[in-house]
Amino acid sequence: MSHDTHPARLPEELVRKALEAAGEGIAVVDGEHPDGPVAWVNPAFEAMTGFDAAELLGRNLRVLQGGDREQAALTELREALASERSCSVLLRNYRPDGAIYWNQLRIEPCRDAGGALWWIGYSRDVTAQREMEIMQGRRADELDATQRRLEQVDPIDRVTGLQSERSLEIALELAWFSCAREHRSLALFLFAPDYFHVYLETFGRVAGDSCLRMVARGVSGAFRRASDVTARLGEAQFAALGTGMERAMLEPHAMRVCERVKALAIHNPHAPFSRTVTLSAAVLLACPGRAPDWRGMLEEGRRMLAEAQASGIEQVVVGDYGSD
Repeated sequence: MSHDTHPARLPEELVRKALEAAGEGIAVVDGEHPDGPVAWVNPAFEAMTGFDAAELLGRNLRVLQGGDREQAALTELREALASERSCSVLLRNYRPDGAIYWNQLRIEPCRDAGGALWWIGYSRDVTAQREMEIMQGRRADELDATQRRLEQVDPIDRVTGLQSERSLEIALELAWFSCAREHRSLALFLFAPDYFHVYLETFGRVAGDSCLRMVARGVSGAFRRASDVTARLGEAQFAALGTGMERAMLEPHAMRVCERVKALAIHNPHAPFSRTVTLSAAVLLACPGRAPDWRGMLEEGRRMLAEAQASGIEQVVVGDYGSD
């Protein structure tokens, strides 16, 4: 007697219940519509994103990126959608309250019996894993997810003894996502000695390094909390991070740092306006989760500092990063 070896066809209701009970977030998107509206999400997807199904149905999932639309992974995602192929990307997503999280998203194209295109997205919240990678000195290569690797970091600047520039970037990235999750403010302080190039021309490199060490001590001495980070950037810039600081305290604090350095009375006889080394500062306050990203904050701070020094000495400017 022959036996039928074909498996039984699962009832559609059973398949739906299995998808609804899955611990992984699942979303189904209409691939026939040019804007790719959401057609269905499971409860795990709602829990991960913070959006109710009713808030997502009929909308494009770009709502999950908020205003953070310049992520390299989004380009890879768009290319996969255009060529109807599966892909896996790591995205920065935002919940309705502004809290940020990392979404490991895998998409698969699927055509139904009638030939209509659907996209199925599988999502996992990998925020804890991502933050652990940052804490261990790991940085995912977001431009090419297939080539992620450990990047060895020299944490200390050998001239000043402060954190290195690369180490500061890791600390800033970690603080950014930590503050976004905990709804705390993040302050970035940038300092630079005025007319330092004149000091170098007058006294040379060895004396210049000694000057930088003295300035570094003046800066780092004003940031003593366990959560504070101070670092040297480039040739003659210094950075400090402060979390949970009120805006009203930023300018006075930056001015005190500048006064500390001025009180060192480091002779700079050929500099205009002052015969001792002075300091200028730029300070930015951000609410991570409602601002673009930490890299943009660092770039904006450097731009502000350059403009401040171009307008004179002992300049202190304060701004809000990412606010309208």
